[in-house]
Amino acid sequence: MFSITKSALFAASAASLLACGDNGNKVSPDAHDHDHDAAVTVDAAGPLAVSIPFVARVKGTAFACDQVYAGVGSTAAEYKGQDFRFFVSDVALIPTGGGAPVPVTLTANSNQSADGIALIDFENGTGLCQMGTPSTYSTVVGTVPPGSYNGVTFTMGVPQAKNHLDPAGAAGPLNTTGIASGMSWSWRSGYKFAKIEGQIQVTGTKPVFNLHLGSTGCPGPAADQPASGPCTNPNRPTYTFSNFTLGTSKIVADVANVLADADVKTNMAGTAPGCMSFPGDADCNTVFPKLGLAFEANPAATQTLFKVE
Repeated sequence: MFSITKSALFAASAASLLACGDNGNKVSPDAHDHDHDAAVTVDAAGPLAVSIPFVARVKGTAFACDQVYAGVGSTAAEYKGQDFRFFVSDVALIPTGGGAPVPVTLTANSNQSADGIALIDFENGTGLCQMGTPSTYSTVVGTVPPGSYNGVTFTMGVPQAKNHLDPAGAAGPLNTTGIASGMSWSWRSGYKFAKIEGQIQVTGTKPVFNLHLGSTGCPGPAADQPASGPCTNPNRPTYTFSNFTLGTSKIVADVANVLADADVKTNMAGTAPGCMSFPGDADCNTVFPKLGLAFEANPAATQTLFKVE
């Protein structure tokens, strides 16, 4: 765990004496729930730098555009990587011993906004990955007040207040003419919180299984106008882990775990390829519960997308 050393406190106390002399956000925890401790000296006067690395995998192997992964889904299909991006927001650390999560102040850059949204991006614009850009981004960076932390929480999604702004005019990670290309449905519906795709390797025409997570049932007069109120299905899961150590832990996302009971070779007739979040899409029946979300008559289950290593 992170802590301020006695030497740092002694130095601060000595400085004070000299001055006097001069008249001076949980869906479900990861199954591997155990604590990791590491003593680290931090500056008591300044914020603590935070780096939260994410890793993308398919069936235990690192995601790469055009790589083929065997044994995916209920029919053990071959799945060829096509996209792997998702938004995170409301990132916070959990103090050692419990207490309210402490928000991470994100460092603004092309993939992160100072108001707390980051786009995690593992595609590089090569091969089948044609909707994104050559740049990738896998580590959330920012600061928190000095202290001792051994957990992390975050939401996969874009907050309601930002989800229905004009995507063409948005800045940073929400700019759909830049790094967020292909990450929105429409102004009214908002962003795709996750866009994870694979081409299924079968004889003949090769279908694509899309996992597109986003809000649905968003009211409004037209798709090219902002939503007029909250969406019926927000679909923003929050994940909390009590076994995260700054400096050594990473968060692993493996889409094969979520697709384990889905027949990725066969798409429901009359619907878009894969699970697109919209009501009536039976391809989401086994997928949403594994994200920690209910879908129609299918209750939420323990999430299997993320874990801490």
